[in-house]
Amino acid sequence: MHTSLPTWLALSAAILPTATAFYPYHYSASKTSTTSRSHRTSPQPSHDENTRSVTVPLRRVRTPLHARQNVYNIVNSNNPTQENSVAIDQDGSDLSYMVAVTFGDSSDEYHMLLDSAASNTWVMGQDCGSEACKTHATFGTGDSNTLKTDETTPFSVTYGTGTSLGHLATDTLHIGTSLSVSLTFGLATNVSDEFRAYPMDGILGIGRGTQGASTTNEIDAPQVMDILSSQNLIGAKMYGIHISRDTDGKLDGELNLGEVNKERFSGELNYLDCVDNESGFWEVPLQDAGVDGSSANLTTGGSTNRTAIVDTGTSFILIPEPDALAIHSKVEGFEQDGETFLVPCDTKAVVQFTFNNRIYNVSTADWVGDKDDDSTLCRSNIVGRKTFGDAQWLVGDVFLKNVYSVFDFEKSRVGLGVLGDEQLVAGTESVSSTGVASPSASRTAAETGGASSTSVGGGQPQNQQGSAAARSSTSFLAVIGAFTAISMFI
Repeated sequence: MHTSLPTWLALSAAILPTATAFYPYHYSASKTSTTSRSHRTSPQPSHDENTRSVTVPLRRVRTPLHARQNVYNIVNSNNPTQENSVAIDQDGSDLSYMVAVTFGDSSDEYHMLLDSAASNTWVMGQDCGSEACKTHATFGTGDSNTLKTDETTPFSVTYGTGTSLGHLATDTLHIGTSLSVSLTFGLATNVSDEFRAYPMDGILGIGRGTQGASTTNEIDAPQVMDILSSQNLIGAKMYGIHISRDTDGKLDGELNLGEVNKERFSGELNYLDCVDNESGFWEVPLQDAGVDGSSANLTTGGSTNRTAIVDTGTSFILIPEPDALAIHSKVEGFEQDGETFLVPCDTKAVVQFTFNNRIYNVSTADWVGDKDDDSTLCRSNIVGRKTFGDAQWLVGDVFLKNVYSVFDFEKSRVGLGVLGDEQLVAGTESVSSTGVASPSASRTAAETGGASSTSVGGGQPQNQQGSAAARSSTSFLAVIGAFTAISMFI
């Protein structure tokens, strides 16, 4: 792991108030893949320059005082047809999901990580001297004539061991082809080495945190969703998200602002009321979890109550170790190595989460990760690491790839829908007393409410087991040595 932070930066990261937590999870050195990601840092031109739906290097014209360029390849999704929507691109490994934005009168695109668990927005600044900034697109006065900087007002965000520090700036943020807002955001002058592993140039905060900074160096200004709503630029203060799985090749990730895309789900959305929390997370009750229709019987601490923090900025799923053990115990042939769990690479086990009497399947293409170097097994992308309380789960993209998710600010709720008609199969089995469907119905993708509900979502894509996640946990983070497997921006 890189530890070359300047001393003052490391100290400030320890003492400054923080807004969020970049929580990287890394395996021991003996289990770290040595796969190179040079194919990402040495981009090749696309064979088809007439469509956005290809893997292309970001290229920007250099001019005097111009910011640096992003050297990463990014898999671009098709432009959505719904109004006030923007494509959600990714890194090609299902680890980072981003939207392309522009600032001010600059025509350059900046890829911003889409973070539902943070409200602050920041971008790497052209005055940033950190190594990570040298491989990313940076923004500054040489890029936009309308940029106004405030070097007297600092901002700082700490993501676990990762840190971003700088000062405030104001300019027009352009999202998609129809939305533009004047936004105060962070202009980073120092970022930690962790950001060398990720293609995004900054973070677009779309969390439900209330206006006003709760700590000294957060951004005390209206954020993106506040402005879009207050200026009536969108129909409602809400957004819907569909994130793509790279191996599917559909290139259809999209962010729908102000209105859901009804073509992304069938029937009615399953709305879950958020529980109160100090951080303003999208945190909802989790009724149960299991595998192939068998409940994990979560009873740690004498309580079966669990909540899920739904976070687009988290790659995988982190849950307390006893809960992770209860789930993996239902998978034949599993092994445990501390907080890491190993499963047969060809397992067909379907992990299931139950929300409001509806069961959602998590495909093996998502929860089965890369092959372990020291065995014939594969790592699970469900990790036994407690990030918050004993009953709080951090549920990221491993789950979200299996649903269409809606985040409703006005009613403080999260909606989940099945990703399309083709995944619906009429279920006939009833839900057990634990809320998990019987095994004969567990591999369906039906969604019905109430006591007759059966499983929903990812199903069991054949010939994909362990493929997408296997690539994601190796090549993408190898650039930082033992710093592999899971990235979270919460």
